[in-house]
Amino acid sequence: MTWIKANRAIGIGSLPHTEIPAAFELVSRTCPHWPHWSQLPQRSKEQGFVMQYVQPLVKAGLLQTEGLCFARNTPDWSYNLSHFYEIYAAFQANDSQALDFFSLEPDAFSSLDYFLTNLTARFPSAEGVKGQISGPLSVGLQIKDECGQAAFYDKALRDLLVKCITVQGVLQARKLQTMRLPVLLFIDDPCLFFLDDPAHNALTREAAAAALLEIIQPLKSLNVKVGVHVCAPADWSILFALPLDIVSFDAYTYFDSMKEQAQYLQDFLLRGGKLAWGLIPTSEEAWQTTAADLAQLFEQQCSVLQACSLDVNLLRRNIIWTPSCGTGMLEQKLARHIYRLLTELAQLYEKNNGTIV
Repeated sequence: MTWIKANRAIGIGSLPHTEIPAAFELVSRTCPHWPHWSQLPQRSKEQGFVMQYVQPLVKAGLLQTEGLCFARNTPDWSYNLSHFYEIYAAFQANDSQALDFFSLEPDAFSSLDYFLTNLTARFPSAEGVKGQISGPLSVGLQIKDECGQAAFYDKALRDLLVKCITVQGVLQARKLQTMRLPVLLFIDDPCLFFLDDPAHNALTREAAAAALLEIIQPLKSLNVKVGVHVCAPADWSILFALPLDIVSFDAYTYFDSMKEQAQYLQDFLLRGGKLAWGLIPTSEEAWQTTAADLAQLFEQQCSVLQACSLDVNLLRRNIIWTPSCGTGMLEQKLARHIYRLLTELAQLYEKNNGTIV
């Protein structure tokens, strides 16, 4: 039996609210089967895309929040670095003090705690729960070294980031598992797009894939379902080669990038993979469309994929619906409209068993 039913509605994660109950209410109305806790970047800087998952590096004295740079030019860098790896090793051994050091910071994860406290009462139809973490490439390109270069290019700094993000993902997954429901965790890594950008020719597929794999494997060992979300025209073959359960992409804007990878997509689906079809635009364009319009667009996309020799029926059995990206920096009114389109589209396809007659 499949772990998630086709045509379920799932959010990417971020919402523009500053009040946690209001964000929770929106999710409860639109994603009843697979709710997600909400990242609220407009509520606090600690819930921003980069800062939310690197708090332990700040606590360790390795990362400066001003300028988002590693503090390698400070006198205590070597000591702090050694101490961090000691705590990391202790975490691997389930040491209580190390667990406390890496614990999810209250300011950064206040909405997660609210979500868990209220989940049972507000989501009686929940079949699973979804969380999310920021991806290593996207974080590593925005955090800098002491010379202003992207940290991902530096193998030692990249290792720090990957280990920190991994631990935060593991701790989040363990919290979600207390609800005794299946857990899905998305790794949001839109900067995978830059692997094909000549301006970033120092980035390699191997480094990006290895960084993702180091995060994926511990989560899979916890029996967590893992996906990667990229809201850009990435080389999807990189993700299809990883042990992922789901790949999430912006199907509204970047469908052509997936069409070009139809054979890799087919192989991924045959191995049991799922597609999160991000068909609801997360822009002002959402005001100009309806669920019926989006369904028509999907049917056109299916025709294109069928012409590329993809088994469209296989795709229909393994698809869920999402917005094309997060909504954290939008206006609340627009975010509500996007989530309304999401649930209407999911209900439309669920009602018709994955097709539009």
